[in-house]
Amino acid sequence: MVRGACEFPRFLRLALTKRGVRTGAYGVLAVVALLAFSGCRHKSGRRAAPTSSAVSVPKLPPLAASSWLVPLEVPGFGAAALAVPLGATAPRAIVIALHSAADRPEWACGAWRGIAGPTPFVLCPRGAQRTDFPASDLRYTFGSVDATAAELRAGLAALKREFGAHVAKGPVVFAGFELGADRVAVIAQQEPTFFARLALVEPAPDTWPSSQAALFGREGGDRVLFACGPAGRAGVDLKAVLTRRGGADARAVFLGDRSAALDSESVAQLKAQWPWLSAPVTRLAPPENLVGNPLAAKRPEPPRQP
Repeated sequence: MVRGACEFPRFLRLALTKRGVRTGAYGVLAVVALLAFSGCRHKSGRRAAPTSSAVSVPKLPPLAASSWLVPLEVPGFGAAALAVPLGATAPRAIVIALHSAADRPEWACGAWRGIAGPTPFVLCPRGAQRTDFPASDLRYTFGSVDATAAELRAGLAALKREFGAHVAKGPVVFAGFELGADRVAVIAQQEPTFFARLALVEPAPDTWPSSQAALFGREGGDRVLFACGPAGRAGVDLKAVLTRRGGADARAVFLGDRSAALDSESVAQLKAQWPWLSAPVTRLAPPENLVGNPLAAKRPEPPRQP
């Protein structure tokens, strides 16, 4: 019945072609019939091709390594420490973690693996060896901002060469402790859309000034987690407020009345914040200036010359 109904317009067109349609009621009825059945041809056509979202992405072979923590050779620099998402069959995000002034990248990787869990890569640049520690207790620091930025970018390139399609594209989580936090804050200004999620643990008091807080979100940054001990508690609360006014989300976490350290207690507190730090971002309000007035989401334009 449906097929016969859809074939009726074809018969009607044939009859109209042979006999013609005179003006009047019969002509009007014929036109209405043709319009009513004009959509039938679409029902008998081929099924639409599936959209790209319906196409499944092939799985990668399970990621294998000798251990969850491996050295990563970085040309021109010392070997980085790398926490590997063993068994991964899809691209995984990157966490970059910078240690403090007398530290080891392996320790930083262990702490941030505990915070972020087993899903992402955790890349920990080595930095420069301290000469005032014995060979039995090697420690490392970081040089200038430019030297640190060059090392971590070389480390990212080495990571992508070594693990290829297992490394996800897009922004990273950039974390640092003490001196590492200070370096993170400065380097993040170079490319806020890439270094979009920051974790600054026990930064120096002058790290993350109000000018940077006002611009980070407006230039593409997403979230900043501040964490500190008693010495910097009041300062990081204000930094978080100013960062939110600048358009990026921010939180301040108090690690307790003790010297700040990435020990098991601090790791547990920071781990509780990880779902927030790594979650997708929905911007609900425009950025504000330091007194709370809305601003355009871009860098201020220089005054025009008369």
